[in-house]
Amino acid sequence: MELMELGKKFQEMVGLEYPAVAVKLVKSKEELPENIPELEESTRHCEMIQIARMEGKKFYAPVEKHSCKGGAFAIGVLHDAPEPLKTGKLYHKLGNFETEEGAVKTVGAIPKVEEPQYAGVYAPLNEANFTPDSIVVITTPKKGLRLVQALLYVGGGRFQADFAGIQSLCADAVAAVKIRGVSNATLGCNGSRKYAEIKDDQMVFAFPPSDLEHIIKALEHFKEIWG
Repeated sequence: MELMELGKKFQEMVGLEYPAVAVKLVKSKEELPENIPELEESTRHCEMIQIARMEGKKFYAPVEKHSCKGGAFAIGVLHDAPEPLKTGKLYHKLGNFETEEGAVKTVGAIPKVEEPQYAGVYAPLNEANFTPDSIVVITTPKKGLRLVQALLYVGGGRFQADFAGIQSLCADAVAAVKIRGVSNATLGCNGSRKYAEIKDDQMVFAFPPSDLEHIIKALEHFKEIWG
């Protein structure tokens, strides 16, 4: 209940039209949160985030419901990806890189959940009855700026965004946050902008739930001093 209330507060303070999305990876069927149905139609991980965000649906998706092997592999739900995807050679064939070596180097550096997962669980943050591994926000650059400022309000420092223009909502926004335990930002990828319809004026900001409360407090402070 506390997470749901914080989710509502977060949406209000950031001024989001749609809520942030809670994403959790579970290693077995027994770990699934209560009263979460299986997704009916097979689709891409990035589209799943949009379904939770824009349609307000809660669901889980095992590997059979992931139509994008790249996304499923990045979050650990697909355990044995085809060789061209696993090595990165696929992205050379798709035209993302001049050489096969460049594609392999890039994919080798992309964060990936190594431990096998059974499914991804998705819900609007303000309705999530589970503790997520990552909270994913699709928003404008200006609101992304405010989120970075809120994140740094207490401890200061510099925000480090890590992305490569591929596997954005899977590797950058979920896998990276889960395995590193820190926030990340990404500008989307060809797939998420085409299939999940991330808009030209939108970006993605993702962070662990441990940052949620102090981000809200910082945003409340900013509202007092900046309006």
